[in-house]
Amino acid sequence: MMKRMMLAAALAAGPAAAADLVIINARIHTMDGRGSAADGGRVVQGLCSENGRITAVGSNARARACIRPGTRVIDAGGRLLLPGLIDSHMHALSGSLAETGIDFAAADTREKLAAALLALKAASPGSGPIQARGWQNHLFGPKGPTAGELDAVFGNRIVLIESVDGHSSWYSTAALKAGGISAATSDPVPGSSFWERDAAGNPTGTAREGADAEMARRLFAPTTAAYAAAFRRWLPRALESGLTGLFDAGMGAPDEASAYQLLAGMEAAGTLPLRYFSSTFNRGEADDPVARLLQLKARYGGRLLRPTAVKLFADGVPEGHTAYLLGNYKDKDGFRGVPMMSDAHLDARITAAEKAGVPVHVHAIGGAAVRQVLDAVARARFAGLNGQRHAIAHMDLVDPADVPRFARLNVVAQTSIQWATRDPSYDNIGRFVGADLMEAAYPVKTLIASGAVQSFGTDWPAAAYLSTWKPLTQIEVAVTRRLPGRRDLPARNPAQALSVAQAVRALTFGSAWQLGVERELGSLEPGKRADLIMLDRDIFRVDPFTIAAGRSLLTVVDGRVVWQAP
Repeated sequence: MMKRMMLAAALAAGPAAAADLVIINARIHTMDGRGSAADGGRVVQGLCSENGRITAVGSNARARACIRPGTRVIDAGGRLLLPGLIDSHMHALSGSLAETGIDFAAADTREKLAAALLALKAASPGSGPIQARGWQNHLFGPKGPTAGELDAVFGNRIVLIESVDGHSSWYSTAALKAGGISAATSDPVPGSSFWERDAAGNPTGTAREGADAEMARRLFAPTTAAYAAAFRRWLPRALESGLTGLFDAGMGAPDEASAYQLLAGMEAAGTLPLRYFSSTFNRGEADDPVARLLQLKARYGGRLLRPTAVKLFADGVPEGHTAYLLGNYKDKDGFRGVPMMSDAHLDARITAAEKAGVPVHVHAIGGAAVRQVLDAVARARFAGLNGQRHAIAHMDLVDPADVPRFARLNVVAQTSIQWATRDPSYDNIGRFVGADLMEAAYPVKTLIASGAVQSFGTDWPAAAYLSTWKPLTQIEVAVTRRLPGRRDLPARNPAQALSVAQAVRALTFGSAWQLGVERELGSLEPGKRADLIMLDRDIFRVDPFTIAAGRSLLTVVDGRVVWQAP
């Protein structure tokens, strides 16, 4: 640590060394925490990089002093330069595959849904199985859509459409029959993983939380080649959006081993252009995701692909009544959800992860699930296990009493902040959990003020309503608490709105801290990796309702230009 600090100081103060990349005439927000609160760091003009590391940041004169024969010099023309943006929770492989075909996530009215179903039918000639993704929960009642609604369009064809949040699936009658699903079918975990049923116990067509997992694997089996092709198509758009890194919270292409082989092969071939922090997924009490992560770290721990954390689920989502609440659901008397992990199971996973030197990353949306995870971490801390920065993902409905515990327990507050709007899901979920609880969700400003490290990640393609991978959309929503560009809408809990600097920090330093790489990434400082973006607008100065419309004109990863606008 001390040696690294001395190196950084020497690079900052000493004579300029040769650089293979120099940027001048920029407005560089370093996000190093040493500038004004409004900027989040120093604002300088020039930057030098050599062999993938930043060697100098400062004035134009200092940057020009790095220039030697062969140096690539980029004149930014006064444009804004930021550290590369890192999504702290998404599903890039499955998201890019879901992007192909009909976009049901955009079908946010019944009329649009009907048109999307007809478009899917037209795009699916023949008689084979049909799979799609993205139906919006607010278009249906609390028990979800029915098989009959698909049958009316597709007749006797096997059809599966996954919901926009990824926690429910919609099946046709032919699909239910092909999967052997009937009134006699047992729910894997009643109240948590189950089939919606009618009064006679017959499945109506909606599966919650993977109740259909085995059936879906039998009926629909996308190939690794399909994942690879979709991912490669998506990557240029990701780089143009300003992404230089991401954490994939649950790997599959279609399975975990294939996902790692695909990504490792791309890195070896030089075709993986961004940093890919990866995970292992907890498959049940008999599984050992910690041991599997250690094996993957030993095999695949490269420069860009980095196995990082163990993904756990504490609960589901309120749309399916699978989120674990502190109080009862408004439409289910005496029911507040069911935890997906027992305290003993959660303790065992956290203890094993701490001893192995890896963090856990836990999906928790309901207040009881958030508290359950914090309690488990507290027990680990009391037992002397203090080495890891565990993260609670999404934490939508965190109770105010639990906010200070994030900083005390060194737990990262990971949030999909683009959900913090009064979008069509707002009233829908509010009917289940209560309007007051919905309005108070995503208390990110209070968490930051309490000393917690806040990171942002889209959970793409999963969403409550707005499905996106774009980091500038997250920044705009964090600042406005409205849907992008919609100043006409009322803000959702505007007291929790952030400054642009706070939002950028959550996508730079916050994500880097969560992933344990804050000494390498997250700010533009000598000695750190040269991951940076140059935007087409100064998001610190423009109308905040135009931030999401921005894009990167130049994206650099490890000192290498991986995207440049024509």
